[in-house]
Amino acid sequence: MATQNWCILTAAQFATAQTLDDDENYMIGDRPVDNAAPGVGINLNPDATEFPDGGEVVTLVGKYVCPKRMTDDPDCLIYAPDLRSLLLTLPWAMLESETIFAPVVE
Repeated sequence: MATQNWCILTAAQFATAQTLDDDENYMIGDRPVDNAAPGVGINLNPDATEFPDGGEVVTLVGKYVCPKRMTDDPDCLIYAPDLRSLLLTLPWAMLESETIFAPVVE
C-alpha cells in the first residue's frame, strides 16, 4: 500500500482553504476522508498550531486531506501563498490512501 504525507483539515479549515486557493492556477481540490473507519494519524508537523508538541494523535473521521507536498510546490507559493501559510499551521500525517479513502464503486 502506498503512503503519503497528508495535511489534515477540519471542515471549517477546508472551507477557508478553498477561499485562499487560486481557482484558475492552483486549487486545493476536494478530498474528504470517507472511509468508515479511517483510524487516526500521528501529527508530524511541529509547527501545527493546535498540536504544538508534534507526535499527537489526530482524529481522521470527518476531516479533509490534501497532499503535504503542496507546501513545497513553487506554484503554490506563486499562486496561493495564503493557502500555503494555512497548510503550514495544520497537522500532517503519513497515511495510506487505502485506509482513509473508501473504495471507488463503479
